[in-house]
Amino acid sequence: MKTLLQSPPVRECAATACSFNDGGCHAPAITVASAGDAASCATFVESTVSGGVAEVTGAVGACARSECTFNTNLACTAESITVGPGATASDCLTYRPA
Repeated sequence: MKTLLQSPPVRECAATACSFNDGGCHAPAITVASAGDAASCATFVESTVSGGVAEVTGAVGACARSECTFNTNLACTAESITVGPGATASDCLTYRPA
C-alpha cells in the first residue's frame, strides 16, 4: 500500500493566484477535478492568505479524470505533474486522455 509520501508530487505550479503556491505547491494533497474538458486543480484557492505547509511539496491525492493515461482507480500514477493555465487557471498539464 502506498502512503501520501509516495503520491506523485506537483513538480511545478504556474497558478500564481493560488494561496497554496509560494515558490511551489504546498498543499499536502491536491485533487484533479473533472469539470467538462478541463483537468483542473480542485484545490486551487484564490486568496491573499498563504495556505498549506511550507515544508511540504504538494502531491496528487486524487484524480477524477478516470480516462487519463496516468489514472488507475482514481489515483495518479504519473511520476510527477505540472499545474498551470489551460482551460482554467489551474489545470493538470500532465493530463493525457487514454
